Amino acid sequence: MQRFEGERHESLEVLSVLDGDTCSYCENGTLTQQFFQSDEAVVCDECGTPAARLW
Repeated sequence: MQRFEGERHESLEVLSVLDGDTCSYCENGTLTQQFFQSDEAVVCDECGTPAARLW
């Protein structure tokens, strides 16, 4: 269980690093942390494309 919690923390850090970056799928979007289909993710606020998703 301890290992799983550590991996989850590292995954959430990846989302934090990507938060605020420019979307690579569209010209005007910015990545924001939010839920995508019930999973934690970093999603473009303009086109809705997830750049990273945890499940």
